[in-house]
Amino acid sequence: MKKILSFVFFTLSFIISKAQLKGCPDPAANNYNSLATVNDGSCTYNSVTLNPKLKYNLNTVINESSGLIWWKKLFWTHDDSGGQPVIYGMNATTNTIQRTVVIKNATNVDWEDIAQDNGFIYVGDFGNNANGNRTNLKIYRISKTNVNTGDSVQAGIINFSYSDQTDFSAKGNNNTNFDCEALIAYGDSLYLFSKDWIDLKTRLYRLPKKPGTYKAVKLAELDVQGLITGADVLPTQRAIVLSGYNSTLSPFLYLLYDFSGNHFFSANKRKVLLNESLTQTEGISAKTTTQFFTTNERFSKLGITTPARLEQFDVSALLNPYYSKLTSANTSFATNNIKTSTEQHKWAIVTKRSNALQVHILSSLNRNVILNIYDSKGMLVIKKNIAGSFTSVDISSLANSVYIAKLLSTNNQLSQKFIKE
Repeated sequence: MKKILSFVFFTLSFIISKAQLKGCPDPAANNYNSLATVNDGSCTYNSVTLNPKLKYNLNTVINESSGLIWWKKLFWTHDDSGGQPVIYGMNATTNTIQRTVVIKNATNVDWEDIAQDNGFIYVGDFGNNANGNRTNLKIYRISKTNVNTGDSVQAGIINFSYSDQTDFSAKGNNNTNFDCEALIAYGDSLYLFSKDWIDLKTRLYRLPKKPGTYKAVKLAELDVQGLITGADVLPTQRAIVLSGYNSTLSPFLYLLYDFSGNHFFSANKRKVLLNESLTQTEGISAKTTTQFFTTNERFSKLGITTPARLEQFDVSALLNPYYSKLTSANTSFATNNIKTSTEQHKWAIVTKRSNALQVHILSSLNRNVILNIYDSKGMLVIKKNIAGSFTSVDISSLANSVYIAKLLSTNNQLSQKFIKE
């Protein structure tokens, strides 16, 4: 009997290992494995350098641009420490400032990045390089609706400290691992990427999106051999781009993609050099899935001046191989999992409304109904018991992507694809 059980266990283990083959699934990598189904973070890449395309020199009002997002056909930015508590909307093709929005209850101690989700803009006042001992770190959250309708807004405030910082003695200028200049909004959380002056790593922290006072929880760290200064995320593509520079102000991008959940450092990681020097790149934004834009602060020392600029980079050659495979995988997942018929739909209706799924149970014969929502990789992200004939399920915590909603009852099942935008 023991021999039979051992054989069965070995056979099941073999089947599972065959179904879940770890490796590098990125066609752009040196060690690409077309059979790999689980990305184990082992991809390696050739060194590559991108050439920037100058869009324009920034308006002198924002010579210390320190963050960047693309929204409502404008690039939005802000000044560094000591600037006005203002976000500026810049024209996409000229350096004209089209919008100036004041955050009434804010002070610009050291604003370092700007991020967004569907409903809000987040401005990070968390620069901490002077002594590494700030106790007033915060993120201002402003409503996009209010920005649309006025030039003066009130912000909700997210106050925080780092969960792993215990020493608040002054460390001197640029001598701390508790500086931060990079922020993204992803799913139901905010994520911070630290600027580590001492060990040249970046550490990943998570915060809630809602106003309040919190500890930023450390999740992971990555040896980037440089100083991270900006971030943006493409939620549907599960891709993040970081900007940074080294000790000689040679800038770079860092691409993180094909991750699961918030394990941003566990999948593909690619450092991309930029063909520039003496450039303090600070803000970065994705205008499309392959067109990234950066801003840099004005630099002037020893008779050398680098003006503040908006520049464009094309990363299609680097990311399109991954995007192509991602699209294929999503199509395959949808085809294999959406098997509904007209008869099945008669017992229930699932309708997407903004940040909710509305579930209507049409037949009283269907009891003990459960709603499962799966992401594009087949991972369960929401499970909800459905009681009564109508239930609204909140999906605001989900990242923008493609999902499968599956209803299960004692008598029937129904699967339906939806897109969270």
